[in-house]
Amino acid sequence: MPESANILNISRYTERTQALGPFTRSALWVWGCSRSCDGCIYRLDRTPESRAFDIEELADIFCAISDAEGITISGGEPFEQASAAAAMLRAIRSRRDYGAIIYSGFTHEELKGEAKADAGVRALLEETDILIDGPYIAALDDGITPYRGSSNQRVIQCSSRYDGIIERYYNVTGRKAEIKISGRRAELNGVPSKAAIDAWQSLIEKYAARGEGKTAGRCPTPRKGGSAPLDPV
Repeated sequence: MPESANILNISRYTERTQALGPFTRSALWVWGCSRSCDGCIYRLDRTPESRAFDIEELADIFCAISDAEGITISGGEPFEQASAAAAMLRAIRSRRDYGAIIYSGFTHEELKGEAKADAGVRALLEETDILIDGPYIAALDDGITPYRGSSNQRVIQCSSRYDGIIERYYNVTGRKAEIKISGRRAELNGVPSKAAIDAWQSLIEKYAARGEGKTAGRCPTPRKGGSAPLDPV
C-alpha cells in the first residue's frame, strides 16, 4: 500500500461530531480508495480532488479541539495511507490522551496479513482502539445497523480504551447522522440511512437552485456552523 509517511491526502475533516462513535469526536475522511464498493457513501461525499496536509499540521488542528475525546478516521481507505495516518495519531498522542476509531473496507484478517510485510499497516493497527472493518455490501444494508453501512461490517475492539461502553454505542438499533451547515456547504457526518442521504441531497439541490451550492467537498477552515441532527434515522 504505497503512500507518503508525512503527508495525508484528505477529502475533509470536521472538528466535532457525535455521529461517529462514543463521545464528542473529531472526524477525518481520507481521499482515495481502491475498492470502489458499489453504493458506498464515499462516492457521493468525496471531493473531486484531494487536499494534502502535513501530519504535524493535522496534529496541531486536532490537538487544539480540547473537548473532543478522540477521532474517527474514515474515507476513502485509511489503510491505503497507513503510515501517514499512524504518524498523525502518534503526533497527537505525544501531546494528549486521544482515542482512535478507524473504518476500513478491508477485513481485520486482511489487514493483519498485510501487516506482516507492511510496517505502515502494522503501525496503524497498533494505534487503533476500535476497527470497523469490511467492505460495504449494498445487499446487506438494512438501514438500521448503527455505525456500519452494512451488516457484514464488524466492530472490533483493538484496545481496552472503550471497555464498558461498546454495548451502549454499537449494539443498539438505529443510525445517527448529522447535517451540518457551514457557510454554503452542507456536510453529512455519520453512517446515514437513506432518509438522511435524501435530506442531505435535498439541501444540496436547494443551494444549487439558488446558484450557491457546495457539498461537503472542500476541507473546511475552522468556522462556526449550524448542525441539523438526524438521530436516529
